Amino acid sequence: MKQIVIEGNSYDIDCNGLTYILHKRLFNRGIMQDIRILQNYIITQTIKFNEIKSKFPKLSDAEIDSQVDNFMNNYIDDFIEAITRIAYVLMYTANDKIKSYDDFLRSIKNFKIDDDWIVEVTEFAVDCFC
Repeated sequence: MKQIVIEGNSYDIDCNGLTYILHKRLFNRGIMQDIRILQNYIITQTIKFNEIKSKFPKLSDAEIDSQVDNFMNNYIDDFIEAITRIAYVLMYTANDKIKSYDDFLRSIKNFKIDDDWIVEVTEFAVDCFC
């Protein structure tokens, strides 16, 4: 079991054999589909960064990051949906008394793609399921 913090709220997360079933039951899709979305997002982001860096070697990393961020806007919706579904099912696995998925999403007032909890959930899920 691990704890993550989202906007000052602490949540226990966990995974086990039931997590696969819960994810399918709650979201009508397999958790591996969502993990693949996360992996593809990170791979695409890295490839785009390296592509821009090789084409424009004089650009700073900050300038490249800005261009990559603009490009990744095409993929961000799927990424956000996948990471929030995975986070929720991991929280649900740890505590089936938590609020609904919709209420969980409503509680996230300021969603930032580089929040620590996103990295923590991604690493935890990949460690558990890959």
